[in-house]
Amino acid sequence: MTRRAKWILGGAALVVVIVAIVAIVWSTARPAPEASASPAPTPTPSIDLLASAQAEVDEHLEQCAAAGAPDGVMPEACGIRIPWGTEFAAVSDARFRIERMPEVSLTDDGFVAQGGELIATVTGTGQDGAPRTETYRTQNWSVRGDAERTRTGVDITVW
Repeated sequence: MTRRAKWILGGAALVVVIVAIVAIVWSTARPAPEASASPAPTPTPSIDLLASAQAEVDEHLEQCAAAGAPDGVMPEACGIRIPWGTEFAAVSDARFRIERMPEVSLTDDGFVAQGGELIATVTGTGQDGAPRTETYRTQNWSVRGDAERTRTGVDITVW
């Protein structure tokens, strides 16, 4: 082997060693990729509070609707107002059906739930003394109240 071939072979070996060292250093300097996908981000406290408040309001309003209005007595703190006085002399019963729950927004002083849809079927005696049944629909059913943060979520009080 000639002297020139020895230099070329030695230079090539040196280049291979340098490239190997650089590759090793570069691969250890980078953080290893995570084995699993990153976990879902934890929800912010306001999202948890909002979901908790919505669940509380939904439960309260479902109880309101289930109670109905026997003898025309509307359930309190339910945001239900029926203009039956012009058509009925007396109301014997009212049944409620929730089409859409009001959406809750938290405020500095409590909460507001707006945009609900409620259907009421009222039965009783009309102004003329005849039996009467009417159906009323509201597409802007709303309630408001106090919201107090607890360790498990939000405790609401509807006015």
